[in-house]
Amino acid sequence: MSSHAQVSSTPPPSYEEAMGWAPRRSQSTTTLLPRNTSSLMICPLCHDEIETTTKVRRRTIAYVASGIVLFTTCGMGCWLIPCILDSFNEIHHSCPVCKANLGTVPQYDQSWQT
Repeated sequence: MSSHAQVSSTPPPSYEEAMGWAPRRSQSTTTLLPRNTSSLMICPLCHDEIETTTKVRRRTIAYVASGIVLFTTCGMGCWLIPCILDSFNEIHHSCPVCKANLGTVPQYDQSWQT
């Protein structure tokens, strides 16, 4: 008789598996954030399941474009056009629990697409 026991070829469980914890899966916020609406996701900082809060803000390029139009049209009202167009805005997604910034998505006017 041999004194050698047959050794299993499967590795032992990890600490998380042995304790019964589910491993955390990292989620990329850049692919989860929609353009104009809030998104259901898990916050990477506080790990709560949240619906992101969104704020629409004007990008810096809108002010630069307004200044250029102001100087080229000698002060006519056309310099307000970049501030009115949606393509000069961006949408900021944040966590309502921990107030962390989750991402910024540029807002483009896609009404001409079907």
